[in-house]
Amino acid sequence: MKQFPFAMLLMLAGMAVAAQAKSIEQPIPISPDAGLDIPAELVWITLITDKIKQNPQGFWEVKLTNGIEMIYIPAGNFMMGSPRQEEGWENGEGPVHRVYVNGILIGKYEVTRAQWLAVMGGGALRAEETHLPKADVSHDGVQEFLHALRRRSGLRFRLPTEAEWEKCCRGGSSGPQYGPLNEIAWHVGNSGERPHAVGSKDPNDFGIFDMLGNVWEWCSDWYGSTYYEESPYRDPHGPKLGKRRVCRGGGFRHGGHYLRCAHRNDQDPAKSKPHLGFRLVLDFTLR
Repeated sequence: MKQFPFAMLLMLAGMAVAAQAKSIEQPIPISPDAGLDIPAELVWITLITDKIKQNPQGFWEVKLTNGIEMIYIPAGNFMMGSPRQEEGWENGEGPVHRVYVNGILIGKYEVTRAQWLAVMGGGALRAEETHLPKADVSHDGVQEFLHALRRRSGLRFRLPTEAEWEKCCRGGSSGPQYGPLNEIAWHVGNSGERPHAVGSKDPNDFGIFDMLGNVWEWCSDWYGSTYYEESPYRDPHGPKLGKRRVCRGGGFRHGGHYLRCAHRNDQDPAKSKPHLGFRLVLDFTLR
């Protein structure tokens, strides 16, 4: 890892915050032929990795510690939730409302078993298991992983908020799914009721894989069935208190009713399930 004076780190972190504050209201992908004209808010990442490039969709992606690959999604607004006429609609998914979220780096893939093992230790994996999503982990267990990963890397990894997750799932789409279900997701109709290697279905228009299907994904928010009625416009983080945490995306044991961008689920944060995993977000602040 490159070493730089602390003052320089602070300066670049400040540049990232200032650039984010001036970000445009809609995510505009940069042309893949534009060359490495890195956005100001991403300059700091070059201190810790030189593995930065534009993906085929035109968004910037980076490769970090333990093979973690992340995609930069610029700040912007989107319409969150689903209308009552959407097939599969459930209470809690409305009203549809406009939300603004800050720019983030989000995992290109769900966290894998190999990545979990590298941080938390444990028994060896068979070759065919390394790229499977890490599942059967509680929200509390994810916090232990995040604490260990932060300590090891010096970077502020966390779970996405529910709003961040939905924006990144939609990839600019306003429909129930971001593509034909069999092409983008492992679900009960094609999975054999087992998880599959991350990234083995088509990505969305941001270049992110498995936002629907394979395993459900924990979010950081407490669940509130009426939260959308009072959600702030800018960077909502969910209710201040609750008993159950949000999880999103559906999994390999579930059908299309659950595999929708707007579908909301909630689970006991102390309990794990074999179809419940997670994805990382990286804050722009340096520790």
